[in-house]
Amino acid sequence: MQVGDKITFIPSAFEVEKSGKPPDRWQKPRQVVGRVIFIHPQRRYFTVEAEVNGRTIRESLYFKK
Repeated sequence: MQVGDKITFIPSAFEVEKSGKPPDRWQKPRQVVGRVIFIHPQRRYFTVEAEVNGRTIRESLYFKK
């Protein structure tokens, strides 16, 4: 993985997103496509930036082992 690579992920804010159904039901979280903007020098985590509904969101994620 390098800075600038595109990645598909589910932002943590979307993991509990409610659908238009009764409150006890959840919809499948939306995936977004973002771009890697930072990688920790020791590869502990990376930061992804994506545009959602005209707004820019950023989220830091751990590398999968």
